Amino acid sequence: MAHQFGIDSDADARWLTLTRSVEVGARWLDQVLQQCASPEAVLSCAGDAALALGLEPLQRALDNPLPAELPERLLSDPALFVVTTRDPEYPPLLAQCSDRPPFLFVRGAPQHLTARTVSIVGTRKPSVEGRRAAKEFAAAAARTRLSVVSGLALGIDGIAHDAALAAGGCTIAVLPSGLDRIYPARHHDLAERVARGGALVSEFPLTTPPRKHHFHRRNRTLSGFSMATLVVEGGRPSGTLLTASAAADQGRDVMVLPWSIYHREGAGCRYLLEDGALLVQSTEAMCAHLGVTPVPEGAVALPSEPVPVERRDTSNLSADQRTLLSLLGSGTHSAELLALQLEWDLDHCLACLSALEVADRIQRAPGGYSAMT
Repeated sequence: MAHQFGIDSDADARWLTLTRSVEVGARWLDQVLQQCASPEAVLSCAGDAALALGLEPLQRALDNPLPAELPERLLSDPALFVVTTRDPEYPPLLAQCSDRPPFLFVRGAPQHLTARTVSIVGTRKPSVEGRRAAKEFAAAAARTRLSVVSGLALGIDGIAHDAALAAGGCTIAVLPSGLDRIYPARHHDLAERVARGGALVSEFPLTTPPRKHHFHRRNRTLSGFSMATLVVEGGRPSGTLLTASAAADQGRDVMVLPWSIYHREGAGCRYLLEDGALLVQSTEAMCAHLGVTPVPEGAVALPSEPVPVERRDTSNLSADQRTLLSLLGSGTHSAELLALQLEWDLDHCLACLSALEVADRIQRAPGGYSAMT
């Protein structure tokens, strides 16, 4: 389960100590956590067991004591959580990535992390048309109950977050810094609204400032969250292209808006289209690619639907069955759409659905399958 910082100062200190070691190597730390039952087990490991796990780098990373002000300044926030790859709140699509972060720090409701999402990214210096497109596409996604994921950056990112919230939907911001170091600073108020209407997420420990190499890692986490990434407007070279490249590496769809050959910030979009990205020219086309039904502009926007976390024991289920169960949530989904979202063969998806049905975890319903309540 997601760990909420707060009352148990000893437990909080153990979590903070371990999460500070992320800089040692996210993939290495993820492997260590899979072998140990808890952060306490990792930190208390000694002798031959420590050598077998290769904990010397961890020990070196932990030699410096925690800042004394951390418990008082940060741990009193009731909306601050840490989610690990072993928690049901961990984003199911991100969990499939080979370089997934072992920890996600969250401000907001961790249940939002399992919602169906689309990532929307673009230039920090958008044109008037780019601003309009980001607003329209983010609002359209929010009206269909998709959560909009972006990086809280200036320009397209910030516009996408704001439009999703204005449409009554949910949005998730992935940061290149600790959650207490909002970047850019001018988006502090927007970050507060995102935390109330969705979640702020970072793979970096608390108090970590934004660093140049963090942005590439942030971009891969951002794209890993979603079944597809929409590039609204972006130059070449740019961080936007790096996010799109990460999405393609992760096997996710990249959707791109077309731009004139004379539009400077459209160069990256044209490059992606030449490289095989999906051409999107309307919000209806985006919805069709994502397998959702468009909701007319002006209709009452429904909030994005966080997938309720399955509380029943899942130890007897396979990893794929648990992933599928967390994705079902409280809605009804067809096998074809589930296979598309998870990028599975339809036969494998049907086999997992059948096993869950036999285990009395899901039921057939008009239009597909739904989780048992």
